Amino acid sequence: MMQMKRDLGNRQGEQGLRCLLCDSSGHMELKPEGGEWVRSPIQCLDRAMEGKPVIIAVRFWKMPMRERETLVELCAALKRNSRTRSTPVLALLHTKHRGLMEALKRAGVDLARFIGETTLSSTRLIEIIDGLGTEDRVERQWTLLCPYLDYDAIDSCHEMTVCGAYLDRMVLGGKRLHEICETEDHLHCEYYLNPRIKE
Repeated sequence: MMQMKRDLGNRQGEQGLRCLLCDSSGHMELKPEGGEWVRSPIQCLDRAMEGKPVIIAVRFWKMPMRERETLVELCAALKRNSRTRSTPVLALLHTKHRGLMEALKRAGVDLARFIGETTLSSTRLIEIIDGLGTEDRVERQWTLLCPYLDYDAIDSCHEMTVCGAYLDRMVLGGKRLHEICETEDHLHCEYYLNPRIKE
């Protein structure tokens, strides 16, 4: 991670655009000196190639699942493109979602930070970027989540989190979800240790 911080510092010296943020939520107050804010994946891809940012941040907010998939596709395109693949991609996440984390991992996203529904300002975004560490690597965040977290679609915008170790019959939420299932404490969970899995 120290190497990444050095690389970010070196790239800042070479380039004018510190951060490119793709955020269609509208919860953003970005000043020009802090970077550039775009609202669509197409704009993000175009600006990433032209502006050569030091880091690209993609915000995943409470959105329809198809829109979330489109942002994952954007991340994959950024990591495949020869002009942008070496630029670190940071996913700013509304919630801890194992399925999304797996998709980001496959897409080659470098870093993930959970920010909830925070309204981002230029200052807050730079604080997040400056505070990135090894614990923000996608692989690390993914390993913290219980492998039995499953998601049942309710409609195009909503999912229900259920326990795959309890035949997907237990709805997860609140304290149990946030303090056990989404942390390393899931390793001590009675359902994780003795799973009842669908045949």
